[in-house]
Amino acid sequence: MKQQLLHLTDRLRASFWLIPALMMAAAILLAQGLLALDHNLNFNHLPGLRWLALRDHDSARALLSTIAGSTITVAGTVFSITTVALTLAANQFGPHLVRNFIRDRGTQVSLGIFLATFVYALMVMRGVENGSTPDGNPGRDQSLAVSMAVLLVLCCMAYLVYFIHNVAQSIQVDNVTFSINRQFRRALEHLYPTEESRDPHNCRTDLRELKLGDDCLRVQTDCGGYVQLIDRQKLQRWATENDCCIQLECHPGTFLNHWSCMARVFDPPRDIDSEEIAGAIRGAVTVGPQPTAEQDIVFSIRQLAQIAVRALSPGVNDPYTAYSCIDRLIDGIGVVLQRPPLPNCFHDSEQKLRLVTRELDFADVLAAALDEIREYGSQSAVVMRHLLGALIELADICNRKEDRRALLHSLERLTEVSENLVEDKFDVVTIQRKITRARNRLN
Repeated sequence: MKQQLLHLTDRLRASFWLIPALMMAAAILLAQGLLALDHNLNFNHLPGLRWLALRDHDSARALLSTIAGSTITVAGTVFSITTVALTLAANQFGPHLVRNFIRDRGTQVSLGIFLATFVYALMVMRGVENGSTPDGNPGRDQSLAVSMAVLLVLCCMAYLVYFIHNVAQSIQVDNVTFSINRQFRRALEHLYPTEESRDPHNCRTDLRELKLGDDCLRVQTDCGGYVQLIDRQKLQRWATENDCCIQLECHPGTFLNHWSCMARVFDPPRDIDSEEIAGAIRGAVTVGPQPTAEQDIVFSIRQLAQIAVRALSPGVNDPYTAYSCIDRLIDGIGVVLQRPPLPNCFHDSEQKLRLVTRELDFADVLAAALDEIREYGSQSAVVMRHLLGALIELADICNRKEDRRALLHSLERLTEVSENLVEDKFDVVTIQRKITRARNRLN
């Protein structure tokens, strides 16, 4: 349930409507509350608050009308600026990064505060009473509610300046890569636990060595899409309750066709219908139209790689952006190298195997980070030198044999590309020196 709530929170954050809707609802409640206070209490006779008193109710309505008209106009301008920023981001960084700009809290709050002020002004203007009641008694004064509208306008003006500053900052490539890298590191800290926090009931095993038997039920997905979330605790708990073992055939980020096998249930319970078993497995695996960064670190890796590839295109030709992306990628990959490998076998308290997952190896993570950059930057000697320097940095902290094998494979591919495409003698000598240095550290 906790993972599902976190997934729902992440989806709601990537929407323009949630924050403005909450702020407009709060504006309605604030307007009604202040009108009720003005109706039941008279603040104008309190010392220091007489300056809040309204001189003319018609002027108050005119002021509120002006506030409502101006704030909704500026709200339209904010929306237009946001649309232009999203268009520029899609053209410069790629359409997959538009989601990061939509998630920006500053933009959402900027749009919400103008809409909330507009709604507040309308609600208060509707509640402003005349100077006297129909029976001749003096009417109540709404000075506190009207004064709050003026205060909200001042906040809107301050937030308009912040919004322009935030948009100018958000489309700078250094800030974009920093934001993606922060999201990348957050996912790494969540998915790759330290040695001290590892569960002793979980371990990493070669799937080819597992002997789960031949009695299994094949569970197909009921719709195509990307695997966004896998609730491992729910699957493990269900397998323990029904005395069986579940082997997942997918991992977060996998694209499943509508006929793909999602999981296999070994020794399935005989007292439960196969459709009910399939429904229980599908209920723990969330499939959506696009991948997410919650459990899929490759999602953030591909975002950084996409920025680097676009920067290396002939139309942009910005190697410095590619350098920044490579540095961010290597920083995150270094965390993967220094943490224990992800477990793929989960046991219950009696050490019975209940869940087998399909986890990415270090070679898969490294390939997702560097393959496209190597392909599109192969004709740039400076990019090749930077990639080789990054591999040298990773070689210093690489201790596991299988991880060294993955780095050597990536090094051999870089060597092959550089020998075939790099022609400058100075670059050839420098690249060969870096290749020799990296190979010596790995061997």
